[in-house]
Amino acid sequence: MALNSSGSIFDVPAKRPEQPLAARLRPTRISEVIGHQQYLGEGGLIGAMVQLKRLSSILLSGAPGVGKTTIAQVVASEAGYKFLPFVATSLGVKEIKEAQVGALNALQVMGTRTVLFVDEVHRLTKVQSDALLQPVEEGVFTLIAATTENPWMEVSPALLSRFLVVELSVLGREAVAEVLERAQQETGCVLKSAGAELIYELCGGDLRSSINVFEAAMTLAKIRARGGQVEISEEDVRSVKRTVSNGLSRSEHYEMTSALIKSMRGSDVNAALYWLARLLVSGEDPRFIARRLLIFASEDVGLADAEAVSIAHATMHAAETIGMPEVRISLGHCVSYLSMAPKSRASYDAIDKALKLAGKTLGWSVPQHLRGVVSEIEVSRGKTQSDADPQSGFPKGLAEVEFFKPGDRN
Repeated sequence: MALNSSGSIFDVPAKRPEQPLAARLRPTRISEVIGHQQYLGEGGLIGAMVQLKRLSSILLSGAPGVGKTTIAQVVASEAGYKFLPFVATSLGVKEIKEAQVGALNALQVMGTRTVLFVDEVHRLTKVQSDALLQPVEEGVFTLIAATTENPWMEVSPALLSRFLVVELSVLGREAVAEVLERAQQETGCVLKSAGAELIYELCGGDLRSSINVFEAAMTLAKIRARGGQVEISEEDVRSVKRTVSNGLSRSEHYEMTSALIKSMRGSDVNAALYWLARLLVSGEDPRFIARRLLIFASEDVGLADAEAVSIAHATMHAAETIGMPEVRISLGHCVSYLSMAPKSRASYDAIDKALKLAGKTLGWSVPQHLRGVVSEIEVSRGKTQSDADPQSGFPKGLAEVEFFKPGDRN
């Protein structure tokens, strides 16, 4: 995108009637932002920066639609910074150099500081990330970035060290109700309460998606109204086919899998079934889920219920041979069984202890009495099989270690 623009360098872009409703409802001041007051309000980190008109580089991490881009825009505007927005996939080294030169000129000529905003920062390559390090380190521009992924896993460590990481929580019912109220005021349409609740069920705390569903349902309601009062019903909302992302992001993949495992570990069968369902409707490969269940059966159920491994193994076979949608039945059966089964990590802990000791004693020889049966060739050369009483099962000189106690199934 061009680095020079007309109009004030501080203003949030003007709203136009032809814009999508979500763009027209975008806050223009920090006081209009819905939620996140622990950061934006009085005494909050970002709010304090705005009051002092001195911004630090910030990484805004959170789910889609929680307001990351909006916060970046209004914070830069109210702090008096020039705002240069980019998406990571379109930000090359050339654009970074141009931004660096432009920011220096703005600072030297007008005394104006610059915010370089990078959306989807987790998509930056190492070359792109490295090109940002020097200008950020020297304060040529302030970097504000946004990501829907886990920043501790997906963002370059060198770049991450330059940020203050702000994790924005998913917004709740009150936030969605507030943005839908603003949508009604902007459009003059009325949304019935059942429709508002359905939008929340469809979109969760994603405000942008909530507005988009409202706008699409409004189109249907207008046709029915024929010029009269536009009332958006639950049926209008249900008629809207909400676009769902094709598959899980990398972070969601691990986070939902972790939620499933921890729910089973806590014997919370209902929560476990919910997270299994979330994984399936999001397009997760049933074979991956089945593999995780087989691991869980040995790791967490273990000797407390030996049948768990057999059920998990059968489920994995079903995932390989049946597939969706029928395999959901086998997966649900297995998740329910593993959740309710007694738990024991005794064998899991025992093998880990044994592996740790084995790694320290790799060079120790196998005792003579534990070696294989003497062969005919060895006998012909004079070697005899020892008939001595059994000795220690450990290498000579290594004290016996009790990794697993007999009867320990807890």
